[in-house]
Amino acid sequence: MGSDLSVGQGVPVDGRAKSRRAPLGVVVLAVLAVVLVAVSTGPNVVVGRAGEVPAADLGATALAQLARLDDLRLRGTLDTDGGVGLGIDLVALASGETTATVTDGAGGVATFVAVDDKVVVNANNAWWLNTVPVYAHQIGGKWVKATEEMGFPIGMLTALSGKRLRELVTGDDWTAEPTVYVDGTPAVALSPRGSPWTVYLSSEGGTRLLGIGGPLAATGEKLLGQPGGQASNFPYALVSTSGVDDPCRQRTDRALTDAKQQAVTAPAPPPMPEVGHGPDISVTLVPTGTCMTPSCPTPVDIRNAGDEVATGMVSVFSTSGGGGALPITVGPMQSVQQVFQVINPASTCTQTCTRPYTVTAFAQLTGIAGPDLDTGKRLHDRGVDPNRPVPTRPEVAGPDVNSVIDKLATPGPAVAGFAKQDDPLLDDVIALVQNSGDARLLSLLTVLARHPAIAVAPDAPSPAIALAKAAVKGKGAERLAARQALSLLAGLAQEGGRAPNTLRVDKGLLVDTQAKRVYSIASVTNPEDRDRRVYDAADKALTAFAGIDTTGLAKVLVLDFGDSFPAYGQVQRNVLVDQLSLHDAGGKRLVDLLRGASGEPVVAELVVANKLTREHVPEGRYVFSTDDLRALVHQRPATAPTRKPTGRDLVYTTPNLEHMLQGDPYDPANPGKQNRGGHGAGMGAPGKTEFPKAWTVDDIKAAIQQVVDQGKTFDKNGDPTDSPRSDRNHMNAQVWSWRFVGKATVKGITVGLDLYVYQDGVFRNGYPDIRGNKILDRDKVHVDKSETLDDQAIFKNPDAPPAAPQVTGARTFPPRYNRDSDTWEYPAVGQDGRPAVDQSGKPVVYTTDNAGALAPGSPVPVLGCWP
Repeated sequence: MGSDLSVGQGVPVDGRAKSRRAPLGVVVLAVLAVVLVAVSTGPNVVVGRAGEVPAADLGATALAQLARLDDLRLRGTLDTDGGVGLGIDLVALASGETTATVTDGAGGVATFVAVDDKVVVNANNAWWLNTVPVYAHQIGGKWVKATEEMGFPIGMLTALSGKRLRELVTGDDWTAEPTVYVDGTPAVALSPRGSPWTVYLSSEGGTRLLGIGGPLAATGEKLLGQPGGQASNFPYALVSTSGVDDPCRQRTDRALTDAKQQAVTAPAPPPMPEVGHGPDISVTLVPTGTCMTPSCPTPVDIRNAGDEVATGMVSVFSTSGGGGALPITVGPMQSVQQVFQVINPASTCTQTCTRPYTVTAFAQLTGIAGPDLDTGKRLHDRGVDPNRPVPTRPEVAGPDVNSVIDKLATPGPAVAGFAKQDDPLLDDVIALVQNSGDARLLSLLTVLARHPAIAVAPDAPSPAIALAKAAVKGKGAERLAARQALSLLAGLAQEGGRAPNTLRVDKGLLVDTQAKRVYSIASVTNPEDRDRRVYDAADKALTAFAGIDTTGLAKVLVLDFGDSFPAYGQVQRNVLVDQLSLHDAGGKRLVDLLRGASGEPVVAELVVANKLTREHVPEGRYVFSTDDLRALVHQRPATAPTRKPTGRDLVYTTPNLEHMLQGDPYDPANPGKQNRGGHGAGMGAPGKTEFPKAWTVDDIKAAIQQVVDQGKTFDKNGDPTDSPRSDRNHMNAQVWSWRFVGKATVKGITVGLDLYVYQDGVFRNGYPDIRGNKILDRDKVHVDKSETLDDQAIFKNPDAPPAAPQVTGARTFPPRYNRDSDTWEYPAVGQDGRPAVDQSGKPVVYTTDNAGALAPGSPVPVLGCWP
């Protein structure tokens, strides 16, 4: 018996490329939204204050406050030269020790600590994936010595102090401009003429230092190889400035205690991959001629032509069976040989026969590519070196990168079989990964690559490929739409309870068969002929729904505005509503486009994204419901109606009911006045009267119906009238409305109500009338103690919270009055824009008395420290 050996040889490892980080991510912390709130008489005097104050005096005040910050906390955004922002939360102590927590907006978090002119870093896998992907497998979650190539300008960490910043900002001929700081505080922006720095002072409640903007990365040179170093890669920062106190000081001390030891013992990071350096492995199968034994010895030569030790596994596969994997360690410019046993296919012959078999072999450096040899073999068999999948960028390597290439480039739906080596799809995927430093693409692809929730047709590539190509190579609106689609698809795929194959991309639309929804995206970036472009983009996206069968699916239109798109790109929700309702492009109106022939909206939901939503709003988008859209597209009759609505006509929509009971939803992108409305018992909205605690929502509705059926309507001056008034609904559409006033009795409780109802019966708002009821307030209940609260009482909250509460500087939702404890409650906002919770999962709520002093047992907010 005998067998002829056909040799398949491993692909040699290519060289290494010089690394330069192209950070991924989007800004997740606040950036400055400059809004002029006053005018100045000249560059050196600010008006709109109690008195005119020379800019030079304000500048001196700001610098003096800055210099007094011996222990300094900075929190805000550090921009890269590519326009991507890193979130920073930094503490620099007077002792020279500094900690910085840095986020990249794509799941990456890194902690940098500077002690004794040494800097160490501990970053999660996502941070390295978005900076130096090969490090994700090697040092994710481990302390190592930091270098300039790790995506952050470490040189500034040992040069930050209030005094140092004061020296940098000091100048002559100060200019001052009234503005609104990012936290909503009226402020003055101060700059020495010709200086790149701006200092922000509050202009109400005392001149308090708020923050500073400028080239923060250029402040230090101690740790840089040459003056300037990485500073040019991080041209601008905007940070809030404050002192350091408990509990942030405690957190910093704990971090430093650990980091001091780490600064001494932390190892250097692995060498940064470079073309022409590192291990260079080739695998050769040694021919053995005809095998005459049941098991055929198969020698394999492994040569390392590189300048570093190669450690990993060599794998051998035979079409006849056998082979396996063995560990290897090969020094620079050395060779080793391993012998594998494969099955002789002719061993089953009953007489002399010759049967061919094929053996292939490849080597995988586990320190770079990880231990997954199955993925490595699939890539190897398609002509891709798993150790260097992107030959020109050796730092873009590792298990995550291999997984993305393998899963995206393997036709669906199963990972089986091997494609030919000249597969053009594989080239497309590698090109995408090579450009993964652009807008967190690699992070998104790691989620989307062969995600079980995303349906992939047999013998077809993942839909993420076409989207990712457009996100990298597209221009303007196409690129923005592709990035929105990738982000939306990734978010939907990661929802809890998501079933397999329930998401697909069909003719450019995202289809969610689990939630029964279909999304069409309209993106606008070109500001020329602004309103026409908005109309055309929306029209095109709505027309796209007709391209597929949408039976049983709720249609969702996504409007995505570029960061710099005028009027829409940088506005909050309330302003955006006005813009959408008033949009007119030469007679073509957006509201007409969104209204069907029946008068109903043509989509079930409108989702809008812009710069502010991407930076501040959870999920990165505003969502307008069907009720919102019905209000937006409402057409008011030209002639005022004469018939008043009756109780049977009443229609309660979710936005209006929530407005009455809880108040309008909080917009995290708009720190100004929020939560208008809110008359439910115990809601605590400043200045609002509240329904009796004994009344349920159905009881309130029953009372409203009684008053509407009485038919007594009044004008804004309180005079009786049967005529409606011209009004606007919550989406700024014109309506006719009546104001009903009367008394209702439910559960034996009689309450005078003031109500607003539109001509079609849609209820807008209602509350206990302050003139028609016995009203209890804080003075009667808690000061004079002449009245006692019970579940039948009608209570009016104090008109305003304390003027200077001891939560100033903390990021909170609007305050609410607690009528039972006579305190004001300020729910804390977390870093993600959602309600903050403590380690036990309990919401963090700051509490003050009516004078603004923190109540006993309240958490202590610290400026610059997240709850």
